Amino acid sequence: MSDDSQGGSAARPLKVDGVDVDLGGVRILRGVTFDVRPGEVFGIVGPNGAGKTTILNVIDGVVRPSAGTVRYGDVDLSRVRPHRMRDHGIGRSLQSTHYFRDLTALQLVALGELPNSVAGALRFRGHRKRREAEKAARHTAMDVLEQFGLTQYANRPLSELSSAVQKLVDIARAVVSGGELLLLDEPTSGVSGHERGAIGEALRRLRTLGRTIVLIDHDPGFVTGNCDRLMAMNFGEVLDVGLPDEVMNSDAVKRSYLGEAADIDVEVEKSS
Repeated sequence: MSDDSQGGSAARPLKVDGVDVDLGGVRILRGVTFDVRPGEVFGIVGPNGAGKTTILNVIDGVVRPSAGTVRYGDVDLSRVRPHRMRDHGIGRSLQSTHYFRDLTALQLVALGELPNSVAGALRFRGHRKRREAEKAARHTAMDVLEQFGLTQYANRPLSELSSAVQKLVDIARAVVSGGELLLLDEPTSGVSGHERGAIGEALRRLRTLGRTIVLIDHDPGFVTGNCDRLMAMNFGEVLDVGLPDEVMNSDAVKRSYLGEAADIDVEVEKSS
């Protein structure tokens, strides 16, 4: 893992400006504009179909915008292919680790250090230093598992772990694969309420290490308690950007969640 991955030393802002996405003749995103400050935990909220995951897909190059730009520091991410995002210090967690359930926690986290394209993996497979690289990847993975307090799960398959621990393990993989900017797709999905505090604690630990985090989550209490700022979306457009309490209590956001300007009962999940 690079120096940036270890400490996030090169602080850079993320700027999304006027992004449209058209897929199959349907406008998925409309003029989406926002910025994420270095070292910030930035949350994206909204009902299903609002365009939240599409935003992450645009940032990490999976979806190309029809218009607008995405810049991370001096880098135009619109020109970077997905398997090259790691080179620019960007890692992403998954909504689900179901397809990796037979891997151990250590194996999954170590994947973040290995080539992240098919061509790269094929070249790596035949490389004379493959074993040395695999050993180094396992060493890095164990270091990150230790940072997350997960070493006791290192040699256990994901299928034996709770949803919360699986999420933490995958966030650890994202740290290894990227480093400075982490894109977290629904980190509390499937996690019980009392276990979500562990996810929030991991976010705070990453922030102290200098990481910048962009996350999607459906739990108003979690995002309000753990994000510095929020962006609310609906129907592919930005409704509001600002402090969590202000955004979640705006009439437009209340209507998008509930269909009317009613109070949202937000239980903040944030440890002291």
